[in-house]
Amino acid sequence: MEKKVIKLSVHQLVDFLLRKGDIDNRVFNRASMSEGTLLHALYQSKQGDNYISEYHLLDSFNVEGVEFIIDGRADGIFKRSNLYYIDEIKTTIIDLKEYREANLEWHLGQAKCYAYMFAKEKNLKQIGVQLTYIRQGKEKDKLYDSYLYNYDELEKDIYALLEEYLNFYNIIFRQKENRNASIESLTFPFDKYRKGQKELAKYAFATINKGGRLFIEAPTGIGKTMSTLFPAIKSMKDDEETKIFYLTAKNSGKLNAHQALKILKDKGLKLTDILITAKEKICFCKDKNACNPEECPFARGYYNKIKDVIKDSLLSFDDFDYPTIISIAKHYEVCPFELELDLSLFSDVIICDYNYMYDPISYMKRYFDEDSSHHIALVDEAHNLVERSRNMYSAKVNLKKVEEARKSLRHIPNKSLKTALGKVIKAFEPYENMEKGEQEIDDVNFELFKTLTRFVEVYQSNNKEHNEDITKEVTSLFLDVSRFVRLSELYSDKFMYYINKQDEDIILNLLCLDASSFLNAMSKRVKAAIYFSATLSPIDYYQRLLGGEESDPCVMLTSPFPQEHLKLLVAPKISTRYKDRANSYNKVAEYIECFVKQKVGNYFIYLPSYEYQENILKVLNLPEEIKLHIQAKDMSDLEKEDFLANFTLDPKETHVGLLIVGGAFGEGIDLVSDRLIGLAIVGTGIGKINYESNKIALYHESQGLNGYNYAYLYPGMNKVMQAVGRLIRSEEDKGVALLMEQRYCTNEYRSLFKKEWDHYEVTFSREEMSKMIQKFFQK
Repeated sequence: MEKKVIKLSVHQLVDFLLRKGDIDNRVFNRASMSEGTLLHALYQSKQGDNYISEYHLLDSFNVEGVEFIIDGRADGIFKRSNLYYIDEIKTTIIDLKEYREANLEWHLGQAKCYAYMFAKEKNLKQIGVQLTYIRQGKEKDKLYDSYLYNYDELEKDIYALLEEYLNFYNIIFRQKENRNASIESLTFPFDKYRKGQKELAKYAFATINKGGRLFIEAPTGIGKTMSTLFPAIKSMKDDEETKIFYLTAKNSGKLNAHQALKILKDKGLKLTDILITAKEKICFCKDKNACNPEECPFARGYYNKIKDVIKDSLLSFDDFDYPTIISIAKHYEVCPFELELDLSLFSDVIICDYNYMYDPISYMKRYFDEDSSHHIALVDEAHNLVERSRNMYSAKVNLKKVEEARKSLRHIPNKSLKTALGKVIKAFEPYENMEKGEQEIDDVNFELFKTLTRFVEVYQSNNKEHNEDITKEVTSLFLDVSRFVRLSELYSDKFMYYINKQDEDIILNLLCLDASSFLNAMSKRVKAAIYFSATLSPIDYYQRLLGGEESDPCVMLTSPFPQEHLKLLVAPKISTRYKDRANSYNKVAEYIECFVKQKVGNYFIYLPSYEYQENILKVLNLPEEIKLHIQAKDMSDLEKEDFLANFTLDPKETHVGLLIVGGAFGEGIDLVSDRLIGLAIVGTGIGKINYESNKIALYHESQGLNGYNYAYLYPGMNKVMQAVGRLIRSEEDKGVALLMEQRYCTNEYRSLFKKEWDHYEVTFSREEMSKMIQKFFQK
């Protein structure tokens, strides 16, 4: 029988068993944790040569035949009167005595673990523990607690903790035994592989086994989700510590991964999976930031309950999707968002947004700050991560929001907040005489940055002590400012600051020009990262901007669908260049009218912008029997579902969707069979020339690359390829795609066409197009 092993950090052990009390983001939040880290380092640096900081400890323990491997870093170790002391440093924004009283058992448990491990390492019979409490914002306020322990009593206490943890973890052992047995006998869930699917699975399996990164373009229809999940799951039986992170940008990607797991479970797979839902979509409270016991009953006593909730949940479920999490959270009256994060610790597959691995503020520290070298990252629709990652590392502060926040306090007698906000407003004054538009600045002026940092400190102090004074406007501003301040700490030549002066606002921007080095660093923390998409070309562009290196393998697979099922037409008599747009509307409208009249069915027409959509509607003249559906700005999920519901199977009348290229319906839409038989794309997908894209272009020029292509052309063509990819979704699908733009006939654009587009035809008139389409559908 294989020996059972549990690897834990001291934090994981103690937090799970000893933490009590409420969720309270007025005390525990990302800003306070970041400030705490800085204070830790500052305090440690002042302790002299007799003080050892961040001392790594590692030990193994045998409990009922199970080996525990425990590691961690003691904040500090020093000698006093020939006796060693473990120093456990805690920082907080609240009163130190109040903080100590609420958390003493938890803090002391952590220190005692380090004390025992160090005493054992040095063969000590007695050792001291010092708890050092420091007040954030009032660093001179400190509180020290000292304790003396004999080795034997520490040993008794630590083994009691391990026995309690093992009592719970036996559930996990049983689940892993069942999981591994099921993986051993698991076979590919379909009778046969699609064209290219087996090849993709082999590449994925090889990368997972040896470690590293893989970049792969796998066109629609290959079955990317199953082809990456299946080999990742098969590899789990060889590594007990593996977790699979299935990362995606859209809800449709999450649902596809979840469905693939259900198919595998129907074939006998037994594992635990969880689908992480964003806080704003799963939180029970109207104010999504009211995470404290006074405003949210589901935060109250959370840590008192959570051990039993997790135990009961794992015994009852193996699939934690949105409805399941909601049901459990309501039954036990606990926060659903924190519940899903805590349950993920005991899940094999975690399906979540890119943010949870890559965002520098919201990534899951519980995984990626610990040893994550056993984990596998499957990055779905990876083309989206380029822009998303730049946004993750960018931030802005609006003067208007600062003024609104201060105005919201006009009836509240809180001088410290009003003063802090007033100083921020005053620090914006040097930019008031600036001309309208954007202006790069070498650095944020010291006074402004100082006032922003001070506002963060004042907010944190007031949020706990005077929470009734905190308005939603102040909280919203705090989130913006704290993000700006924290990301500014990463500033390098891959960033720039600029001011955007508008009629009624001044916006301070931190723009990330290239996030690839951060993606590279994060992907190196995991064992394997597989980046895949139907549109990952030019692949060297995506490899570079997703943090890859030249030695990383890149694979481009061909479509499994018959090429003749797609009729691809290019209409070069139309120019949608910005200078020609005003003259394009009538001609484009005539092409659209002709295009959708050739056969009764469902059509998508992708336009460059909402402005273009508005102008087309003025001249578009469709007969009454053709039903027109128009994409609106900021549609809710329900509105999107209702929109797509108009495009049914076996339509008896023609439905036309007027959409925006690169928008909500530009990818992740799966209208199979005759739910979609034709689509047209007006333009090249390239957005308006703008300040930020120009700066991104200049940055890439400085790296010896084609800046225009990197900032405009490649992202634009990706939108086009994604849109065309909505048309042929299965082996039986057939349809016509029309590209309306003269630039598609240039070498520059034709070189970017996917391989399966090499049969495209050029149509020079509506009459010629009509004959081509009719001939295609007659076949």
